[in-house]
Amino acid sequence: MTSSAVQDQNNTKLEQLIAVLKNKRSIWVLTGAGISAPSGIPTYRNDKGEWKSANPIQHNDFIQHESYRQRYWARSMVGWKLTGKAKPNATHDALTKLQLHERISQIVTQNVDGLHRTAGSKGVIDLHGRLAEIRCLSCKEIFSRKSYQSRLIKINTELDQFHFKILPDGDANVEDFEMSKINIPPCNNCGGILMPNVVFFGGVVPKQRVEKAYETLANSDCLLVIGSSLNVFSGFRFPRWASQNGIPIYAVNQGDMRGQELIDIVVTEPCEEVLPKIVDEII
Repeated sequence: MTSSAVQDQNNTKLEQLIAVLKNKRSIWVLTGAGISAPSGIPTYRNDKGEWKSANPIQHNDFIQHESYRQRYWARSMVGWKLTGKAKPNATHDALTKLQLHERISQIVTQNVDGLHRTAGSKGVIDLHGRLAEIRCLSCKEIFSRKSYQSRLIKINTELDQFHFKILPDGDANVEDFEMSKINIPPCNNCGGILMPNVVFFGGVVPKQRVEKAYETLANSDCLLVIGSSLNVFSGFRFPRWASQNGIPIYAVNQGDMRGQELIDIVVTEPCEEVLPKIVDEII
């Protein structure tokens, strides 16, 4: 298919999506890493759904092994310098605008960057938590990542000057650094082990988040996936449930998608270009 034919097809799909969304008053939105890529936060996978770098740290490894915690905090300390300063882009802003016009029933995100909230969206379900928070595994106290970042830098000055490459979710490639040198500040409250308040790969999404997501989806008239390949089951479960319960599914996503046969319309244009157009047309 020629490039002009592909573009014509994409334009047709976009027109179809705009037409169906004009009649929807309760749009349930699921967002993934593709929505934050324009804000400078890399994605884990390429357009084929393949890993772009080494697999991320697993939940049990972080809990059980200090060496894994040293590796995580070394990479996170450096990566947070950029990720912590990321700003919402046109997609986040468009969804906030759509919510203000009372056309969204719920925003659920697989991302941990908090950019939906920064953009002004309300009641967001952060399915995998938020990097801006730190929690103690012992006393369960929640701390600000900003304050913890200062503690990390203060006792890891050599790493603070290290050259790095930014990776997804506040991660960075600093593998040439000697990880055994990394010092990890404990909980100020009880001296316990601290971890980011996010669901690592291999971890479990809190039950109440999943239940609320299903409850709001059941009362919606469609599901709109934005910037997600749906390869991770924690997100894919919702389109699967919607399909089983007769709720139409639409998507704006570049690249292959898990369960694409369940989706009624897929627009494969960049979401930061498409979403503002859609919102301007339907509100």
